[in-house]
Amino acid sequence: MDTLSRKTIHMGVNFVLAPMPAVDSHFSLAFQRFLGETGIEFGRVELQDGQLSIFRDKPAPLGIKIATGGPVGQLLIFAPLPERPLAAFVAEAEKVVRAFEIAASTGPRQLVSKDATLRDLFDTGGVHAFQEIWERFLERTPEVLAMLGKEVLGGGLRFVMPPREGELDPVQIELKIESFLRDTSKVFFETQFAWPQPSTPGSPIDPGALLASVDEYVQQVASRFAGETT
Repeated sequence: MDTLSRKTIHMGVNFVLAPMPAVDSHFSLAFQRFLGETGIEFGRVELQDGQLSIFRDKPAPLGIKIATGGPVGQLLIFAPLPERPLAAFVAEAEKVVRAFEIAASTGPRQLVSKDATLRDLFDTGGVHAFQEIWERFLERTPEVLAMLGKEVLGGGLRFVMPPREGELDPVQIELKIESFLRDTSKVFFETQFAWPQPSTPGSPIDPGALLASVDEYVQQVASRFAGETT
């Protein structure tokens, strides 16, 4: 696996918050107005059953979902096939947060939990990605795989690492390393950090800090682990 060939195909950050405003037409119009004032372009807007969804395809994909289920709600910001550096997505996410804070003027909020996810592809140099995982990562032979009785199109590994004792802001890490079924010359990584501990009321909503932690782990730990294994 070529650790220098990384291509990020998904960026996302999610916050569970309390209290939350009613996600209704009044909030939707206010949020859209403040998004425009911060310079965020967007296209399709959907409001249904207490969930506001906003999507943009160009110049670079962006998705925003805001939902409420009583006093607790969700703010999700993501970019499928982001087509821009992580720093550019973070800059937009921070603008989305500012627009949300203005539109949802309900006073100091508490972060009940938060998580951030990056999905990446790495080149195998022409080798089938599952062969890379099975024979090189796991040091297993094709003969053992044949015992399953059918051709294997793909598969992978999943690692779940719980918070360490004594962490100031406990984080659970989940890492998936799989063959990418749409292009078997690529290895697919999904790296998710989840912080389950509620923050103190009024703590900032900081998408950049969360995504920076995930990105550093991909660069310094996950991709090096895969590179060393191969």
